[in-house]
Amino acid sequence: MKTTLDIVDLAQGGEGVGRTGEGRPVFVPFTAPGDRVEIDLPGGEGPAHAELVRLERAGPARVAPPCRHFGPGPNAACGGCEWLHLDYAAQLQAKEQALVETLRRIARLEEGSYRALPIVASPRPLRYRSRAKFHFDRRTGRLVFFRRRSHEAVQLAECHLLVEELDALREAIGPALGAARLDPREVTLEWSARAGRGAAFLQLAAVTPAARRRAEELLAAVPVLSGVVLGAEGVPPTLVGDPVLTHERRPGEAALQRSRPDVFQQANRGANALLVAAALDFLRPDGQDVLELYCGAGNFTGPLAARARRVDAVEGQGPALELARLDARDAAAPRAGGDSARATSNIRFFSGDALAVARGLAREQAAIRTYGAALLDPPRQGAPGVGAILRALGVPRVVYVSCDPATLARDLRACREAGYTVEAIQPVDMFPQTHHVEVVALLTLRSSSVS
Repeated sequence: MKTTLDIVDLAQGGEGVGRTGEGRPVFVPFTAPGDRVEIDLPGGEGPAHAELVRLERAGPARVAPPCRHFGPGPNAACGGCEWLHLDYAAQLQAKEQALVETLRRIARLEEGSYRALPIVASPRPLRYRSRAKFHFDRRTGRLVFFRRRSHEAVQLAECHLLVEELDALREAIGPALGAARLDPREVTLEWSARAGRGAAFLQLAAVTPAARRRAEELLAAVPVLSGVVLGAEGVPPTLVGDPVLTHERRPGEAALQRSRPDVFQQANRGANALLVAAALDFLRPDGQDVLELYCGAGNFTGPLAARARRVDAVEGQGPALELARLDARDAAAPRAGGDSARATSNIRFFSGDALAVARGLAREQAAIRTYGAALLDPPRQGAPGVGAILRALGVPRVVYVSCDPATLARDLRACREAGYTVEAIQPVDMFPQTHHVEVVALLTLRSSSVS
């Protein structure tokens, strides 16, 4: 049924939301607060998801999207972006509001009970991604995104989320994969501005000698591609060429960080530097023994080690831990000219499940209350039970970095029950043009909880 709707707010999933005359909430993609729109409203009662038919009046937060693939209709509707039509300041405000509501609803944290810092904006709202995952469209031999809520390919002519060099690499890789007779299920591309080169991770049905030869052909055909990682379910990754890239940790600084396209790394390098700075400002690790859980490829480990007395870093993914170890080794080596870098031999790496290792440390009497601080950056599913473990270790100060406000809120509620107080929350916009947000939370152990 066609009807007119006034959009009054943004839902936590990114859609615009309004109410019918009968009070029925309706969620509409590609809309902004203040818009008046014609929609195709499904029948029934209760909340509904409607399709945008026509914009009748633009709200004050609406801007012209720069990408031809964005928006409703058969020739657009790329699923890579949600908010290209929304002013960036309005995006930041919506993320702050959604985070406050998530913490109130799930963590039972009322607004005003903690210090809420203003969201940190991304240095670049567009062209910020140095890595991205694509699907290989066998029919056209191109790398594509899917349309929103479907598996239908969008034939990309451009992507305004990708740094320009990665966008160009995306354009070149698809035809080169076809020419090399490679048929990956998924392709992850990464670009290093420092090296001026890229790397690729190809998820294959099987890694065979023929696939390795074809990957070598791919490298020869795309000179800016330094290496390829071949992966298949149930087997270790195979490296062809040199797929390890290096990035500046902060723009213009000498400290470097390794990455590989099959190992998690933040895609927004500029915002990542701000994220690390925010986490360390909260943690204040100077002179402390620090426990780092889910250290990954060492995004926080090197900066922590430069300030802490000792860092115990825990990670369960072998390739990520290998990259972190190499970064630590290089940071501890003498610099050219005879000067010494800040020693990072104060890092002790543990391989294994982060929570299981932390429980083991808590069972060692000598380890109890030796950590002055802890930092954790778990995957999207969070770290269930971490509050009780940190309480058993007697860690007085904790920084929790999360890419999912809902699982963060769940874990913060459990941490409060374990004896911690949520002192401050700092959102960081790592993902402009989407509703996603990174969050840094500071917790302290209540004195009455220390036995």
